[in-house]
Amino acid sequence: METERLLIKKYELTDKPHLLSLFTDDEVMKYVGDGVMTMTQAEDWWRKLFAKFYPEKNLKIWAVFAKENNAYVGHAGIYPRPEKPEEWELVYFLSRENWGKGYATEIARRIINYGFEELKLMEIYATVNDDHSGSIRVLEKVGMRFKRFEFDDDGSFSVYSISAKR
Repeated sequence: METERLLIKKYELTDKPHLLSLFTDDEVMKYVGDGVMTMTQAEDWWRKLFAKFYPEKNLKIWAVFAKENNAYVGHAGIYPRPEKPEEWELVYFLSRENWGKGYATEIARRIINYGFEELKLMEIYATVNDDHSGSIRVLEKVGMRFKRFEFDDDGSFSVYSISAKR
């Protein structure tokens, strides 16, 4: 897949250093899943990507690169939420040097289109920490709207969604 400025493609073995760097960056991972990973946890996730995640047909996970210089920009995906598999969730996170360039909005728009056009989803979801104003702005820019609050062991977070225009 691509956008005006980005290539969104499956990870290749040569992308390992990029992903490990992203997953072990405390600022990048501040609002992602269980937070920053140790190098061992990131290595385990990398192994699972090829051994488990890619073979599963429902998991769409990609590396994102800038077209202009083929630099690694970040990570993206769309897949069923573990705790609510009927809800497909859009995810993206970028390396620090790529914050503030509009890439997150481009990625989110492209993955939403992919979800509706290729996966034939009727609704796409995103979860976001309530204090992560940057991601909330991105979700709102791409047409997602607040749907509800949910709670986990870390507290409250928001669920946003967008419905297919059919």
